[in-house]
Amino acid sequence: MNGLRRITLLIALCVLGPASVAQASTGGVGVVAPQAPRGLAEPAKTTLQIPFTRTLRRGQTGSDIKTLQTWLTDVGFQVPVVGVFGPMTQQAVRSFQHAHNLRPASGAVGVKTATVLYTALKAATKSGSVLGAAQGVASTSWVFPLAPKSRVLPPSDWTLDQGVDIGTVNNACGSQVVEVAITSGTIVGEGIDGFGPYAPILKVDSGTYKGRYIYYGHAAPALVPVGAHVSAGQPIAEVGCGIVGISSAPHIEIGISDVGGGPCCPSYQETSPEMDKIVLGLWPHAR
Repeated sequence: MNGLRRITLLIALCVLGPASVAQASTGGVGVVAPQAPRGLAEPAKTTLQIPFTRTLRRGQTGSDIKTLQTWLTDVGFQVPVVGVFGPMTQQAVRSFQHAHNLRPASGAVGVKTATVLYTALKAATKSGSVLGAAQGVASTSWVFPLAPKSRVLPPSDWTLDQGVDIGTVNNACGSQVVEVAITSGTIVGEGIDGFGPYAPILKVDSGTYKGRYIYYGHAAPALVPVGAHVSAGQPIAEVGCGIVGISSAPHIEIGISDVGGGPCCPSYQETSPEMDKIVLGLWPHAR
């Protein structure tokens, strides 16, 4: 091979690649097979839950502090549920952090501690060590909002935003998965912007949550009219098929209003940790 041809092949090797060079060196002519495009790979999606929207620490007050105190008590670190993050709550958090090898054990609840606590709560609920769905929720007067249980995805697949998103097995919908009244109350509205024209709103009529509103997003159709009084377990809607409201697949988003708030809707994760605790506690009793 003369020097000029050697140089030509070296240039081709750099520019065209070995396959084309092999063809060129033998005198053959061909088309280089297309290659997969390259670029930044999309990062893998995770199911990490962040139960609270802020870091919780001593001196704070609010409904999220009550949720924290309830969860700590449910997983074995008892503390009064008063909505004020005082020294007892701080010590309970530190004890929880020590027990779960969380460092530093600062007594504040950031993303890591909140996520481990949430996981511990789910495990306690699954094992049956959490009795009573939530403060003021008795198993006889409250029921899981979807039936049958066999067509509902487990708590490990639930997510939190404004409410709790609960999906169905193989995207079951319609008459396959019925939405029932989680407790007794009155249907005060149907249809919520973003949640579809059939989404029922239930006003609770008794107990700790009396006067608060529970909404069922992405339902279709509604099975009872506005103004109807319903009892716990009574069918009120079906999980909507297809895209109902702003949705990617059939599911229910169930949420609860803030204390003193209107029928709908709370802001992102304002009350969803509280609603999550309720449905988690009801899950073991679902049918």
